[in-house]
Amino acid sequence: MSGVDAAAYVMRLHLPTPAHKLVLLAIATRCDQNYSAFPSRALIAGEALVSEERARTLLRELRRDGYLSARQRYRGNGSKTTNRYFVHGPWDQWGGVGTPFAEISHYQDHDDRYAAIRDGDFIPRPTPKAGVVDNPSSDQGSSVPGAGVVSNPSQGAPATPSLGVTRAPSITGHQKPTKRNHLPDVRRTSAGGKSVASTATGATSRTAGTTRKAPKTITTGPRKRPPGWDQVAAALPQEVQPTRPGGHLAPTLVRAICTALTGIPGPESGTYQIPPRTPEQLIARINRRWHQARGPARAAEDYTGPDPIRRPVGYVADLLTAHECPDPSCEDGLILGTDRPCTACQTRRAEQRQAEQARTAVEDRLTRDAELASAHDEHETAAAREEHRVRERLAAAGHWGELLDHEVETHMRQWRLHHPDPKDATHAS
Repeated sequence: MSGVDAAAYVMRLHLPTPAHKLVLLAIATRCDQNYSAFPSRALIAGEALVSEERARTLLRELRRDGYLSARQRYRGNGSKTTNRYFVHGPWDQWGGVGTPFAEISHYQDHDDRYAAIRDGDFIPRPTPKAGVVDNPSSDQGSSVPGAGVVSNPSQGAPATPSLGVTRAPSITGHQKPTKRNHLPDVRRTSAGGKSVASTATGATSRTAGTTRKAPKTITTGPRKRPPGWDQVAAALPQEVQPTRPGGHLAPTLVRAICTALTGIPGPESGTYQIPPRTPEQLIARINRRWHQARGPARAAEDYTGPDPIRRPVGYVADLLTAHECPDPSCEDGLILGTDRPCTACQTRRAEQRQAEQARTAVEDRLTRDAELASAHDEHETAAAREEHRVRERLAAAGHWGELLDHEVETHMRQWRLHHPDPKDATHAS
């Protein structure tokens, strides 16, 4: 539901132009559980109906204003690929800053219905049981419209109000929860679960002369945190720690720590997309990567240098789980337990150096060619100016016709001997 929640929140934001919102929506709708996505710039530009150059400018402005942060991604051969963008919002305390973004005036007077997501208490909707549908047709279910069925909030309300069923407020609704109307989230109960609707179902079943057993209620809780989670959370940089006493860590960081400790298996047996690490290894990774990247300085409010870290939560979350080497035992270029350099990383870095050297050589050649062309143009301009000056002087002295052309040609031949063309000198060398 991360993409749905992120897109719903982006629709609430008061952004400078419609193009900014379309670009942010193109990323938000593809968000994973870490509220991150990596669409190409061409795809973003196509969905936002702007050029790629305009999309690049809009992305830069969204990052500058704190709505997005990005991290460069690399292929297995070391070449660059699309950026991974992190969408910031209430789920990560607005990137760890704690200051909400400006919303459309319609929403400003309403309650903070994103508190559950921000505090890490979001409970996903369970899978409905077999034989139960969210929106039954007229020939399915009971004769009473909507009886015994709890509607799916992500699909919208049914056209006909259900009898005996009160929809629970969702994060995208506009009802202000109070002690009277605050009902349990429908995602805690399976479709047709034990609720007020079950009373209507029982009454209908008794009327029809049949007995219907109410399905069992399904409840889910937050993700179980693996051993060592508290140690890693305490070692996180101060910039991403809760700003108020007793506050909760951003859910993005909670998921990142769990993923780093448990790992994500790969498509083949014995492989990992993200290999698991011990708490001690993760703490060493945090200290090494955060300080090597000058994280404290770049995350400071008064930092004016290149590539500032405006939203450190997304940066640290990716720092925890980033693993570019195909060898699961590699940790930033060294094999764990042996301190032996990783062969795959050395090969990749050598290829990167070769590619960088080739790129630098091409750039230097293009720069030299441009400078040579500019010098040649300046030489030709000076020669034309000198020829025009000599011709006017000789014409004023009474030289005309072939005599004038001969004298001008003779003078220019001598002038070119003393002022050689840089292009001819380069070719001669």
